[in-house]
Amino acid sequence: MGLLDKAMKSVADAAVSGLAGAAGSFALKPEWKTDRRMVMAGAEPEDLASLKAAVDVTDPGSVALYWVYSVLCLTADYDIGMEMMKYLFADIEPFGRGFTEGGGTGRAGWDPYFTERIKDDDYRWLPRAYFEGAVASNGFHPTKPLAVQLHYNAPNTDALNAQSLQQLGRLNIVYWVKSNAAGNQVNLELSRFEGTDRFYVTKGSSSAALFYDQRSALTMEARSKLYT
Repeated sequence: MGLLDKAMKSVADAAVSGLAGAAGSFALKPEWKTDRRMVMAGAEPEDLASLKAAVDVTDPGSVALYWVYSVLCLTADYDIGMEMMKYLFADIEPFGRGFTEGGGTGRAGWDPYFTERIKDDDYRWLPRAYFEGAVASNGFHPTKPLAVQLHYNAPNTDALNAQSLQQLGRLNIVYWVKSNAAGNQVNLELSRFEGTDRFYVTKGSSSAALFYDQRSALTMEARSKLYT
């Protein structure tokens, strides 16, 4: 088809053609668009190199699992946790709170408010409550191997793709995870860009949300077991 033919082609026909392409190789796999239980295979990564070896960046569920783990790692070693998060995160826009990796703000790292929570024993256990087996009776210690339940957020996924799939070549999927403490739910937004098969986390504020205050779930028994 020549340029003139393309110019004469119906815009509606072109839109249909574009949608057909989007439903092909650049589309979400059916098995991703469902609730998923993601289990960490092998030992938990201890550094960036072992994280890179463990995570499957072509699977948004795997990226989501290791994102939650990387946020948790901040409370053990800030530098290692931050390296892991930077590897999994796509810096495409600034965020108003929580983890900020550059963007329009020119800042990197955490807002001071959450930096304090990372260091405070009353708060730094919070991210691990999103893993299976972490409950009050055991001081919110997750079972091994580490696993998370990802819940597919179809409305948010569809809304994001309506905004950016055709215009920007950005394919999105949203899962949410639920805390075993007071039931807080956190959306995890993941995206890949046309021409690559790698998914990134594209909602940095989800890291801050994993520290949402749920200390109401801390019984005296749970508090005594948090760090034992």
